[in-house]
Amino acid sequence: MKSVEIRNMLGDLGYSNEHFSEDYTVQIDGTSVLKFDYVAFSDRYIKDISTSCIAIQEVDNLQEENLYVRNAKYMATPVLILTQKKRVHIWSIASNNQTLIKDDDEKLIHMYFEKNRFEFMSDNLIEAKMGLRQITIFEAAGLIDFSRDATCKILSEEFAKGLLAAKSYLKSQKNINNRDMNNITSITMHIISALIINSKININNSVPNVFELLDELSFKYKEYFSDNLMFKYGRELVSEIYSSLNVSINYQSVDHELLGYFYESTLLQLNKKKANTIRKEFGIYYTPKILSQEIANSIPIENIPVFSRKVLDGTCGSGSLLLSACKRLEDLIVYEMDEFSRHDYLTKMIAGYDLDKFASEVARLSFLLYSLPYGNKWNVKAGDLLKLNSVEESPYIIMGNPPYEEKRGEKTRKQKATKFLDKYIDWLHEDGYIGIILPESFLQNDSSIFQRKNLLENFDILELWSLPGTVFENNCSTIVIIAQKKKQIINENVTKIKILTRNVNSLNNYFKLQKWDFIYFANIQKNWSCDINYKMNFSPIEGVLKKIEMREQTLNDVTDNIMGVMLPSYYEFSKMQFDGWVPYISNAKDFQKYYLSDKMQDEIKYLNYDMTIEEEKKIKETYRGMRLRRKNRLIYEAKSKVLIKMSSTPGELNCISAMIDENQYFPSHSFFAVVTSDDNITNEAICALINSKLINSYVRKECVKRTIPTDVVRKIPIPVFNDYYINQFKIIFEKIKEAYADEDDVVLKHAENELNDLIYNAYELTEEEIQLVEEYYNIYNGNASNKNDEKIDFSTYTNVSGQVEDIDVDNWACKVCLLENGETEIAIDKSMPGWFLRKGAEFSAKMYNGKLYEIKPLVYSYLNDDEVISFFRNELLQEGE
Repeated sequence: MKSVEIRNMLGDLGYSNEHFSEDYTVQIDGTSVLKFDYVAFSDRYIKDISTSCIAIQEVDNLQEENLYVRNAKYMATPVLILTQKKRVHIWSIASNNQTLIKDDDEKLIHMYFEKNRFEFMSDNLIEAKMGLRQITIFEAAGLIDFSRDATCKILSEEFAKGLLAAKSYLKSQKNINNRDMNNITSITMHIISALIINSKININNSVPNVFELLDELSFKYKEYFSDNLMFKYGRELVSEIYSSLNVSINYQSVDHELLGYFYESTLLQLNKKKANTIRKEFGIYYTPKILSQEIANSIPIENIPVFSRKVLDGTCGSGSLLLSACKRLEDLIVYEMDEFSRHDYLTKMIAGYDLDKFASEVARLSFLLYSLPYGNKWNVKAGDLLKLNSVEESPYIIMGNPPYEEKRGEKTRKQKATKFLDKYIDWLHEDGYIGIILPESFLQNDSSIFQRKNLLENFDILELWSLPGTVFENNCSTIVIIAQKKKQIINENVTKIKILTRNVNSLNNYFKLQKWDFIYFANIQKNWSCDINYKMNFSPIEGVLKKIEMREQTLNDVTDNIMGVMLPSYYEFSKMQFDGWVPYISNAKDFQKYYLSDKMQDEIKYLNYDMTIEEEKKIKETYRGMRLRRKNRLIYEAKSKVLIKMSSTPGELNCISAMIDENQYFPSHSFFAVVTSDDNITNEAICALINSKLINSYVRKECVKRTIPTDVVRKIPIPVFNDYYINQFKIIFEKIKEAYADEDDVVLKHAENELNDLIYNAYELTEEEIQLVEEYYNIYNGNASNKNDEKIDFSTYTNVSGQVEDIDVDNWACKVCLLENGETEIAIDKSMPGWFLRKGAEFSAKMYNGKLYEIKPLVYSYLNDDEVISFFRNELLQEGE
C-alpha cells in the first residue's frame, strides 16, 4: 500500500489536504535527518512538533522499519503508520518505548481507522501527547519534551559556536564589555532565529545567503530584524557568526516555544554571569511548559465573551505562560475565523511586559514563530509594569509568575510578588480570572496579610496548588492560585487543592504524566477569611488534624519554654570553662532526634553568660539582636530539658524535631528550650510528641516557612498521658539510647514506630485515621503513590452536556442537569476542575460508569446560526479543492 493511500484514508478522519506536509524532514542530531512521506498536523498552518499527529512512511524492509520506529519520537507524533507491500503497521510512539498496536492487511486497515476514528482525531492525539487525556489508546505523554530537548541540544551546540565566533571577532577589534556581550548574544540569537524561519517559510530553498535572508526578513518582519541591531558591529561580524554555524541543519520541526525553553535552560547557562544577575536582581525563573499549560487549561476561558478575552502577563519572561494562553485562545476560535482574522484577533488579546529586555526579545521571536507567515504586531514589551498606574483596558485574564524577591525594612517585609498581585487585583475585570504563581510563604507571611485579605474578600478561589522548590531553579516552594474576581463570595464554594511533593518519583510523574500526589476538595475559603491574619493553611489530612486540635491543653500550658540565646556569629567562644562561662550549643549542625549526637557533643564550646553589662553593651553596638535571656536561666540550666530544632527544608513534611539534653547545655537561637511544668507529662513525652509523624503533619500545615515561629510550637495540642504512656515512653527512650550506642538502625526504627503508635493512641485516632497519616507520610517520602487513575474502557463512554444545579458539601455530591439524561446526582471526584463545582456552571464531558471525565466549559460561538453554516460550507469547499 502506498503512503498516499493512507493519507487519503485519514481524510475521512478530519485531516484535509492542508493538514498534511509531504516529504517532511526532522533533524535527529547535528548531522542526521529523517524524512517522512507525509506528516499529518492538527493545524493547517503551524506544522511542527507541537501540532504533529501522525507520521506516514512506506518502507522496503524490517531494517528500514526499525529505523523509523526508533526515531519517530523526534517528530513527536503519537502515531506512526508504516506500509510495506500489502501490510500496514500502526505504532504507538512514546518517548521511552514504541508499541505495535495493529498489524493488518491493507484491504482491512480502513475498518480499524473507522472503529477508532475518535482516537485518531487531531484534537485527541494532541491532548494525548500533552498528557491531558484520560481516555486514549496512545500513551504519548512526554513526547514533545523529548523532541524539544533533542532540538535544544542542537541549538545549544550551534549557539555556542556562533557566540564563540562573535566573541573572537569582536575581541580582535576592541575590548568587550557587558553591553557588547548582550548585543552579540542577541545578534547570534537572531541569526539562528532567521535560519529557523527560513526552514519554515522557504522549505524547498537551498542554503540561503545570510545577507539576502536578513534583507528578506527585515522587510517582512521589520519589528524583529532591524539593521540597527543586526549590523551594529558591521557586516563582518554577521558573516563570522554565520560561517561558524551548520547552515544545512533543517529546523522545520522546531516549535514556537523552543526559543523560550532554550533561553532559560541553555542560553543563560552559557552566560552564567548574566543568569545570576537576572535571577538575583529580578527573582525571575522560567515557568515549565507543562505548568504553563495546566494553568491555562484550568481557567474556563470559554465563559468569557470572545472579544473580551484579553490576557495580561506583567512578568512574561521568555513567554511561556503567554504562549500557553495564546494557544488556548486560538483553539477556541480556530473554526470561526480565517487565519488572517485569527492572527489579528490574537495580537489584540495578548499583552506582556518584562524588565529583562533580552527575555522580552525572545518572547517576541517566539510569538513570531508561532504566527508565521504573519508574525508582526505582538504586544510584548520590555518595561516595568509596576511603574504603570493603569492599563488601557481591564484584562479578563491575568497570568503570571512574578519575581519572588523579598525586601526587608527595619520594621516590615515586602515581597516583590505581592506588588504585582496588588496591581492585578485592582486591574482585573469583574468576573475575570487570575492564574498566578507565588512563593509558598505568601500563604502565611505577615508581609502579605493585606494581599491575602484582599484576595479572599474579592476572589472565589477555584484552585490552589502546592509545588516543591525543585520545580524552579531557585529552590523556592511555590503555590499556584486559580481564582475568579467576584463581588460576592459564596461561603459554601469548595476549592480544589493539588499538592506535589519534593521526592524524585513525584517530580518525574508530574513532568512526564502530569500526575499530582494529592488532589482533593475542601470547603476552606471561609476558614481562611475568618483567620485573624488571613492565613491560608491546608492539609490532605485536615479532618485528622482538626480532631487533635480539639484538645484543651497546648504545649505552652504544660511547659516553661523560651528561645535559645542569640549571639553574633563573630562571638569568640572558649574551648575551656571558666567561672561564669557555660557550655553552649552554637548551632543545629549534626543534630539527631531524641538524644544529643556524639558529633554535636564534640563541638560544645563555652559562653561567658555572666559577662558584665559593659561587655554586653559593646556587643550590642554592632549586633542589636543579641539576647542572653537571663530571666530564663533556670530553663537553660534544667537537669533535663527538651531542645526543639526550629528549622527545616521548606516543602518537607518532617519540619520539626527534638532531643533531650541531660547536660545543662545552653542552646543557641537555633533551638526552642522546653521544660515540663506538669507532673503528669515528662520531657520524654514532649520529645516523642514533637518527633511524631502526627505533630510534624500538624506543624507543617500551620507553617510552611523554613523556620517555625514560636507561637506555632506553643499552641501544639497536647493529649492526656496516663501512667501507662509515661512508663512506655521511658522504656522506649532507653531502647533508643542503646540503639544509638550500638548504631542499630533496625532497633531505632522499631522504637520510633512504637512511639508513633503511642501518640496515635493518645489522640484517640481510629485505624482509618492512622492509615491516612501513614499514607500521607509514605507519599511525601516517595515510598508510595496516590492512586489517582481509574482504568476506563474508552469504547463505552457517552458524550454529555449540561449545567450544575447544586453542590452538596455535606455529602460531597453535585446535582447536574444533563441535556441527555435529565437531573443526575454525581459524587464529587478529584478529576473535576475547580470552576465546575459552582452552581450554574455549564459543561460538556464524557460519562462513564456514572462519573464525569474530561469536563470542559461549554463552548458558545459568537457567530449566529447562518454565519456558522456559511463558515463550514466554505471550509468544506476549501478542503474539496
